[in-house]
Amino acid sequence: MLSSGTRIGHYQVESWIKEGSCGQSYRGQAVLGDEKGIVRYLKLFHRDLSEKEGFSDYFTQECRAIQQLEGRGIWPMVSSGIMKWKHWMAYNWFEGSTRELPGSLDEDEAKEINLRSLYDWMEFYPDSIGSDELKAMMIDLHCGLNLAHSSGVIHGNLKPSNILISFKDDSTVEAWITEFALSKIASFRSLNEAPKEGDTFISQSLQFQDSLKESQKFLPSGNAAGGIPEEKSDLYALGALVQYVLEKNKSLSFQRADWETWAVRAQSHSFSTIVQSMEALPDIPDLSKFGIKPDHSNNASMLNHEEIRRRREVEWERKQKISKASFRRNITCLIGSLCVLTFLFSKIYLFLNPSPWVEYSMDGVSDKYQLGFGFLSGKAWGILPASYDSDGDGGQDVAGEWERVDGMFRLNFRKFKHVNDEESGKKLWQFIGKGSTSDDDYYAWSDYLSYNREGNYLSLIKRVHEGEVFVPGRRSDDIPLLFPEMRVRRSGGAITKTEIFFRQTQEDRPTLSIYIGLGFLLASFIYHKTIQRIPDL
Repeated sequence: MLSSGTRIGHYQVESWIKEGSCGQSYRGQAVLGDEKGIVRYLKLFHRDLSEKEGFSDYFTQECRAIQQLEGRGIWPMVSSGIMKWKHWMAYNWFEGSTRELPGSLDEDEAKEINLRSLYDWMEFYPDSIGSDELKAMMIDLHCGLNLAHSSGVIHGNLKPSNILISFKDDSTVEAWITEFALSKIASFRSLNEAPKEGDTFISQSLQFQDSLKESQKFLPSGNAAGGIPEEKSDLYALGALVQYVLEKNKSLSFQRADWETWAVRAQSHSFSTIVQSMEALPDIPDLSKFGIKPDHSNNASMLNHEEIRRRREVEWERKQKISKASFRRNITCLIGSLCVLTFLFSKIYLFLNPSPWVEYSMDGVSDKYQLGFGFLSGKAWGILPASYDSDGDGGQDVAGEWERVDGMFRLNFRKFKHVNDEESGKKLWQFIGKGSTSDDDYYAWSDYLSYNREGNYLSLIKRVHEGEVFVPGRRSDDIPLLFPEMRVRRSGGAITKTEIFFRQTQEDRPTLSIYIGLGFLLASFIYHKTIQRIPDL
């Protein structure tokens, strides 16, 4: 028995419930992940069973099959796992109904009980299950078993304590079968065990012994509790469950004879399939109403359970292959699409803008430019002109910003002026800090450039500094320089306007994104073809 607070997987034990023939039951709460705080019903297999050689692989395989069961009449398993020797399963917590304990005459001393299973209801309120309730319950149980048997899963331990019962607001009954295939898992034997050592685990607990005795009451004669379950044992158990209800509820009179006849037939192996058993239920409507195709053939089930299990395993492996290939296809398609989109985006961007952070220069002049990435504005870099350098050298790097103005790129630069202690009356450190400088302490100018897409070069149109405009000009055969615009006009043709071109200094590298993108898209297409070639069952 585990104490409160013990971890089982990502759950924490809150309280002990009981020990059954297939393991120990606990109330637990999730402490990790999205399930944190959710209450679960936990089933823990006995340690002597869990430590058998090969049990972990067998347990994982069976849980994989059980977890696929979901539908009417089935209380599904939500998760399972292995933690050292602890092999556990988790189910949704079933709250049940709370009623006063029958026979409590004194209201002050009245005790409440919680009714969850068919066993609870028949022990304390047997008259609550009449003919209509019994029929509704049996329809749910048949639907659940039909789904399970078609998936190759046998319950093997159907009994009142494994049938959950709920009365809805309209007083109708809803029933679910829980703990599918636990009996088969608990009967595991290692291949290297001698027969006497491979017997089913037997606990000395009184709860375990009582649970084992209860299980035996709902099994055919000759089938010991804990043995390998068969489909006929579930069919027999359905008849035994009806017989159990009839014995507990002596007041049930409507259709009692019909139910007794059906129970006898079920326990005498008159039905070979769940569908045949359901068709014989008293006053049963058309089975198609429950999504079940009627089957009047005694040989309706042509595939044995091992074949069904084999096909299910093949289908599971097929789904795993498809899932892995689909994931790779989607990832490669995503990466390929992003690379192609990056290539297209770069081409569109370069059609409208210079290459970002690529140097544009001109032989014979120190001016150079780089424009940062942007659509309407961005960072810029240039060379300080000699005229703005107090030493007359120029050539220092200067940072700025660019923006689009009238179809041109306007590059705005600022450079801190050289400090003259005698003229300014301030030391250099006195210019440090917010508000310590003004616009008069900086050289500020703007260069206007146009971009030629075909030639991939920048053309200097003009420079504006302190309200004066400078334009490119040339004297005879001299190199182009910047002259005040007014001076060019008054030169009488001695200075002619010209253009200063700044060409890209480094060659464009091959665009690898398109090749990478096409490669990933090709890989995605190959994975897609691989999925199509995976054969169906």
